[in-house]
Amino acid sequence: MTDLGLLLVRHGYDAVARDRTARGGADTYVSRLLGRRAVVLGDPDGARAFYDESLARRSGAVPPPLAWLLFGRGAVHGLDGTEHRDRKRLFLDVLDPDRLGALVEEVRGALVARAVGWTGREVDLHRELVSVYGAAALHWAGLDVSRREADLVSRRLAEIVDGFGFAGPAHARGWRARRWCERWAREAVRDAREGRTSPPAGSALDMVAATDLDVRDAGVELLNVLRPTVAVSWLGCFAALALASVPAEERERLAPPEAVHDRYAFAQEVRRTSPFVPALTALAVRDAEVSGVRVRRGDRLLLDVVGIDHHESRWPAPRVFDADRFLDHDEVAAETAFDLVPQGGGHPSGHRCPGESLTLRLLSETIRVLAGLELEVTPGAADATRMPTLPAGIGRVRIAPVWAGSARALG
Repeated sequence: MTDLGLLLVRHGYDAVARDRTARGGADTYVSRLLGRRAVVLGDPDGARAFYDESLARRSGAVPPPLAWLLFGRGAVHGLDGTEHRDRKRLFLDVLDPDRLGALVEEVRGALVARAVGWTGREVDLHRELVSVYGAAALHWAGLDVSRREADLVSRRLAEIVDGFGFAGPAHARGWRARRWCERWAREAVRDAREGRTSPPAGSALDMVAATDLDVRDAGVELLNVLRPTVAVSWLGCFAALALASVPAEERERLAPPEAVHDRYAFAQEVRRTSPFVPALTALAVRDAEVSGVRVRRGDRLLLDVVGIDHHESRWPAPRVFDADRFLDHDEVAAETAFDLVPQGGGHPSGHRCPGESLTLRLLSETIRVLAGLELEVTPGAADATRMPTLPAGIGRVRIAPVWAGSARALG
């Protein structure tokens, strides 16, 4: 049978489903990944095993061409145990929900301002969101840069994200952007440490510069605050596609300032139906049994992100976009720690993405603004073989000159 690594390159988000069908259809099953025995984990019990630190380790699990491009060499994502928890503490402090309000408000203000210029014409929505999220993240992180530099850094960060899926020229552009961004980030950290700049106390740059990390690792982790913020632009585009596809009365329900919970539910459904990656990987450090499948020490463990987020036992009619299924959730809840894993799962103290709360808040504010606009998106499915993917036609979104609910959305 075809190696799952090759299937991922060829079929992207559909790869694990194809492999599962070929190997019997079980949620958890044995496969091969990069020539090595692998156990694919495709249900909540499998997710619990994946985030069991006594069973799974991250160091060396992601192939360097992918890990070093997306995260940077030596990043927190490839650490384990005490070293991981100590480094993760930095991110939990930087991304503490109480620190995020200014960033979220700046994004909303910038989107409102841009929306005024969008009306009556076509826009490249992804490019616009990259620019808005990137500039706001840089300012919030304590980097005093010009608008031109902010646009340049934002584009480079987006190129890193766009290149991680080995998509030919995009992969090469991603590596060029990675090298450029790491030079830029090292200089920013060095300037802060040597007093040439004075980032605000408590800002991301201030906190990263204050660590005892060497300047290269500090620069890598600064980028690991900024890059994921820019990457929310991919989900923002899927939110726009969903908004363009729902009835007008549902968009109007999302536009008022007080519709916080409705927008949260809509954002969660965007994340569930449009996960950023098809799978995550780790290495087994001991023998175990998961869902009746034997795991051997040294096996690769593959978390089927798409499969878990579409598992019928938890998500009825999983291919249908239905934001109402999240109306009974108030936040990133403990009960979804292992059955909703678009940015990974588990608990915040472990390997769960510390930026999940920020992603939801940025998406919610983006939905708030876009819900007040008449969006016309050229019909077309996203290319499931392209990682990361975007909705077809998102580069030519037409904004009608008459806005639905604009007074409430932009007020």
